[in-house]
Amino acid sequence: MSAAVSSSKHSSPRRRRLWVLLLTLLLPPATAAWLLPARPEPPDRPLRVTFLDVGQGDSAVIESPTGRVVVIDGGGRPGTNERDGSDPGSRVVVPFLRRRGVSTVDLLVATHPDDDHVQGLVAVASRLNVRAALESGFEEEGKGKAPAAGRLRALLRARRVPVRRATRGQSIDIGGGARLEVLGPPEPLLSGSPSDANENSVVLRLVYGRARVLFTGDAGGAAESDLLRALPPSALRADVLKAGHHGSRHSTSEEFLAAVRPSAAILSSGKNNLYGHPSPQVMDRLARGGVRAFRTDRQGAITVETDGRRVRVTPHDARQL
Repeated sequence: MSAAVSSSKHSSPRRRRLWVLLLTLLLPPATAAWLLPARPEPPDRPLRVTFLDVGQGDSAVIESPTGRVVVIDGGGRPGTNERDGSDPGSRVVVPFLRRRGVSTVDLLVATHPDDDHVQGLVAVASRLNVRAALESGFEEEGKGKAPAAGRLRALLRARRVPVRRATRGQSIDIGGGARLEVLGPPEPLLSGSPSDANENSVVLRLVYGRARVLFTGDAGGAAESDLLRALPPSALRADVLKAGHHGSRHSTSEEFLAAVRPSAAILSSGKNNLYGHPSPQVMDRLARGGVRAFRTDRQGAITVETDGRRVRVTPHDARQL
């Protein structure tokens, strides 16, 4: 998407910003591409993705070659309130961003409304400047469902952050030749699965030169089957796969791995978690496929760096990042 914004000398910066916001919100979601709000861009540098250790949850930070920042999920502790500062967003994500010198998040992505993905984003949106947000469009029904997602939506609305629904086919330019391709959820949303919230996770493929990183949220078997039906294998190929649903046995099927063909997989889960994630079945599938597995529960934060040709995956102590 390209938007023609008036450059008349009579147009104020505030008016131009309003035009950009209105165009972002009003253009149809199936538009092939959309632009993040403009910001000064430093010289190119390697693209960096950090998968943070947020316990039994997900959080990843993308730093584009020109310094744009995308935060995908923020971890969370279901049943707790982030106002006491004990949530992963306050303890892990925000401190990491500040250590990296980040004061502005260009895009905040809530893959789906579960607390272990969304709660930490409340701290990010509270303490840093957020330019735009992306969500799945799936809403939990029933009183008390997805409380952190409700708090996040209210906060973004109060701060006048434009929020857009992810739809397959969108492409998001994040600077320096890097882009995010929205592969899921489909339109209409999937229904009738054991967990429609998970199966309608935002699925993103990061593309930079020849390098690819696939983010799957909590996508499971139904979402993977839909992706395999709807997209050619080339659209799913990736060097690095963020395994769906923390390595649940119901995700990362052999068929999906055969289409993605990753060299490395990131499994984000908590130490000694009650769910047995990552499952032995998934670990076995990765091993048989020759995919090197990296686990946040054992190795802490994992960084992926690429110049668009080579991809390097490295475990780190988050305090050293």
